[in-house]
Amino acid sequence: MAQAIKGAITARLRSLCGARLLGSFARNQQSQDLMKFASTTDFLLGNLKSAPNTRTVLEMVAQHNNIMNNKHIMQALRTLFTLQKNGNSELSTNEILAHRDFKKLCRKLRTQAPGIELGDTIEALKVVSYVGVSAESTIFQVLLQLIRHNVNQLNLQQIIFLEFLLSQAGASPLVEALKIALPMVFEIHLPVKMDYPNPAHLAEYLYFASRNNLTEDSVERIVSALLEHPEFDVKTARSIVWSVCEMQGHEMFRPLMKKAIDSLVVHLDDLSFNDMETTLTKLISRFTRKHSYFYNQTFYESCANHVIDKDLGFKQSIYILRKFGRLNFFHQYLLDYMCKKVHENPDVLAKADPVDVYSIAVATSMTDYKPPHWDTVKNIIARSENVANSDRKEIIWIKFAASLCLLDIFKLDVLNKCLNASFLQQLFSKRKFMSDFENYVTVWQSIKLFRPEFNCLLTPAYDPEALVKNFRQSLEFPLEAALHKALGGEGYVKTDLHSKSGVQIDHAVVFRKGGYPVAMNFPEDVEFIEDIEVPPDNQLVAILGLRHFSYTLNNRIARSSTNLNVKVLESQGYQVVPVNLEVWESLPDFERIPYIMRAIKERTASDLNVSESVI
Repeated sequence: MAQAIKGAITARLRSLCGARLLGSFARNQQSQDLMKFASTTDFLLGNLKSAPNTRTVLEMVAQHNNIMNNKHIMQALRTLFTLQKNGNSELSTNEILAHRDFKKLCRKLRTQAPGIELGDTIEALKVVSYVGVSAESTIFQVLLQLIRHNVNQLNLQQIIFLEFLLSQAGASPLVEALKIALPMVFEIHLPVKMDYPNPAHLAEYLYFASRNNLTEDSVERIVSALLEHPEFDVKTARSIVWSVCEMQGHEMFRPLMKKAIDSLVVHLDDLSFNDMETTLTKLISRFTRKHSYFYNQTFYESCANHVIDKDLGFKQSIYILRKFGRLNFFHQYLLDYMCKKVHENPDVLAKADPVDVYSIAVATSMTDYKPPHWDTVKNIIARSENVANSDRKEIIWIKFAASLCLLDIFKLDVLNKCLNASFLQQLFSKRKFMSDFENYVTVWQSIKLFRPEFNCLLTPAYDPEALVKNFRQSLEFPLEAALHKALGGEGYVKTDLHSKSGVQIDHAVVFRKGGYPVAMNFPEDVEFIEDIEVPPDNQLVAILGLRHFSYTLNNRIARSSTNLNVKVLESQGYQVVPVNLEVWESLPDFERIPYIMRAIKERTASDLNVSESVI
């Protein structure tokens, strides 16, 4: 009996153990199935990451669409973007957009979107935008709605990137609403989320400010944070300069621009030529006397020297010279380098685009300096054909004609283009730019003084005498009071005149023998210096106040057009006294009158008899 009971217990134990083992086996089998499934899904994720081409990604999307989770969806999008961006896709973006399996992926994304993290939502928007999905499509709107609901969770970098994406997207109400909201959210978060230690991020904030109408306080906060950094790498410095060039001028930018441009000078070798040229273009286009922080002589000269030192060639030298010509910035060595390149290979100019010829003419005619090998360059320009047939918008034709005349190159095709009545009618009735008038006067004066055989090209209706009244500049005459005091009063000095050849004359003074000023009591209505009746044996002196635009910007060399004005007046028999107003105004008060009197004495070669108290 005992033995039977023992056997029953043993059997029961075996039965129980067998059930437990079976349960354990079942659980182990289930675990293995789960591991196998997990392994399968990881395998899919890895395959999506390493897919060699776009078709493979789309095939995997089609095969595994039912089991794809958020990670798979995002990895598929990332891989499509990377392959397409790197040029490794055999499908165009339009072909991807139309592909049925890409549409499956978008539908899957739409159903899974509520569970995707905010950063992944933005990344998904980036990919569908890149491929060209319409802003009005369902998936695009779903992603935008998710971003809208979480807009206050965005960090500053995400806001900047989103603003960029939306600027590329088509119009839709939600797109427009977010464009309005993002700058507002940015300004709210700026004080607490700004990455002060990171100058690259700060530069991105400034870029965002340049694209959006942020408050002055926000911009100043970014500028102040950037100024805390001692220097910038080349990428950050370039970004700062470009951003400020896109913003309304303000004195707060002056120290930041100096620091950023100085950093560019230090790292100029790390800047591509295209970026260097673009930076120079942006700075030059924004420079004014009021916002002079866009002018940095060291950077400008470094750009020119970079072309020379790296021997970048004729074309690159022309690109830089063209920029300099806009500001009357004179760089002798770059001119020398350009002419040397033409001398070594005349075809670079003989076969050049007319805009290159224009750029050379403007740069070389800026001053009376003529570089080595100039005769070679001059002859090629003079012989160039069909230049006037060009329709390049970069060429300001009246400036081109004036520059050529200053170089003693009288090209008939260019002169015919610029001096015909219809061209002049359009030039002076519509544009009415002072620079156009000055360039036209240069052409007119050059023909009259040096090439009378071209007088037949001049139209009497457009003589400078007839045009002056429409191009009178509103100028200040700082020398006037000093001349009144030195010469005896208002009756001795006539202010604000022109010559009939178009030269602006600040003051006219008459001296009799012995150097005594004559009280002429000039009539109020005298407009031209030629209309002043000078008594016999008396000498009329024309005083020209030379302002900043009469000189080159960087080294204050008198421009060729300034020297031509002096020659024209002297050819009419007048004694001309040019006075650099910047130099004169920098003098102490007690030195100003003696300075003017010495200038008159030197130019007229006569002794002046004025009160000792004013010298």
